[in-house]
Amino acid sequence: MNAASITVLPVAEQAPVRTGAFRFDLATSADNEDLLRFSRNVEMPGAIRFAFDRAPDYLGALCVEGRQSGVLVCREAQTGCLVAVGHSSVKSGFVNGQPASVGYLSGLRLDPSIRNRRILAHGYASLHKLRDGRQAQLYLSTIMEDNRPAKAVLLSGRCGLPSYHDFGRFCCMAVSLKTKRAGSRDAEISVRLASAADGPAIIEFLNREGRFRQFFPEYRVEDISTPGGLLSHLHWEDVFLAFRDSVLVGTVAAWDQRAFRRWRVTGYAPWLQLLRGPINLVSKLKRIPELPKQASPLDYFILSLACVRGYDRFVFKALLEEMIREKGQRYAFFLAGLHERDPLLPELLSRPHFPLPSRLYVVAWGEDAPAVEKLDRELVPYLELGSL
Repeated sequence: MNAASITVLPVAEQAPVRTGAFRFDLATSADNEDLLRFSRNVEMPGAIRFAFDRAPDYLGALCVEGRQSGVLVCREAQTGCLVAVGHSSVKSGFVNGQPASVGYLSGLRLDPSIRNRRILAHGYASLHKLRDGRQAQLYLSTIMEDNRPAKAVLLSGRCGLPSYHDFGRFCCMAVSLKTKRAGSRDAEISVRLASAADGPAIIEFLNREGRFRQFFPEYRVEDISTPGGLLSHLHWEDVFLAFRDSVLVGTVAAWDQRAFRRWRVTGYAPWLQLLRGPINLVSKLKRIPELPKQASPLDYFILSLACVRGYDRFVFKALLEEMIREKGQRYAFFLAGLHERDPLLPELLSRPHFPLPSRLYVVAWGEDAPAVEKLDRELVPYLELGSL
C-alpha cells in the first residue's frame, strides 16, 4: 500500500483490556469476517433502520475516515463472541484556520443483549487508554437525531464517558436526481470535469479555501484516484470544477463508494412500514427519493468536496446542476450533508429530498476541555460525508 494508505494504530503489542465477562482489544485482519458479519447484522435504530456494509475488507475501508485508524472490539471472554465495535480515526484538518490533528469517533455498534452504560463506559475507557498516542485533542462524532438510545447514553456524561459538546445540526439528506431540466445559468460561470492534470490546482484550492471552514480536511493529490487515500475510489473524472473568468471558484464530487462501503436499509418502524406504499406514491409525484424495499441495495453516490469560494450559491447551483445532468441517468439519488449554518445548504434544501438529520458533537475527555473552549464557533463546520 502507498503513502496515502491507512495506518492501523500500533497498539497490538499492548495487553487486551478485560472487564468482568468481556475483553477489549484492537482489531486485526484476523477479525475481518467477524466484523463484516457484525456490521451487517447490527442495525442503527430509528424510524428507518440502517446497516453499514464494509465488505470485502473492513479495516481497509477505514482509509477514508483517517490516516490513522483503529477498531476497538469487545468480545465475550468465555465464548469469544463479538458484541461491540467502535472506531477511532485521526487526520489533519483545519481548526481555527490552522492545520491540526482532528480525531473522529464512529462505527459504534452494540449487540442488543449488552446495551448498557457500564459496558459502553469500559469501552470508552479502553479507547482512551489505547488510542492514538495523544495525537489529537479534538474528536468529532455524529449521531442521527432519531437515535434516541444512543443519545440518552452518550450524552449522559456518566460512568466516566467523555463530554459531548453539541455543535449543531448536520443536515444529511437523500436528494433526488429526478429533477426538472435546469434553468438558465450565470453566463460568467463555466463548469467542467476534472482530469489528473488538474490535481495540484484542486488540492491547492481545497486547502486554501478549507481554512475558512471549521474541521475541513487537509488533502493531498494522492488522496484522489489512489487506493487507500482519504478519497479512495473517487476518480478525477468524478470531480466537477467551476470557473469564473478562468479562475477556479468551486468544486463538488460524485463519490461512489459502493465497491468497498455501502448503506442498506434493514427495516422500518411498524408505522412507517404500513405507510411506505402511500409515502412512495407521494414521493413519485414530488420527485423525492422513495423508501426502498427492506435489504435492497441503495443506488446512490455521495456529494463530496463541496467547497465554493465565498459560499457563492450561484457557483454551487451551477456545480450541482452539472453533476445532476452528468450522473442523473446512472443513479437514483445522492446523499449530501452540510452544517445547518452553511450558506450553501439552502441550495440543497430547495431540491426534492428526504431528510436524515444528525447532530455534530465535539468529544473531549477532561484533559482536552481547554481545546474545545478555544474553538471559533463563528466558523461554519464542515464534515466530509463520505468519510463518516
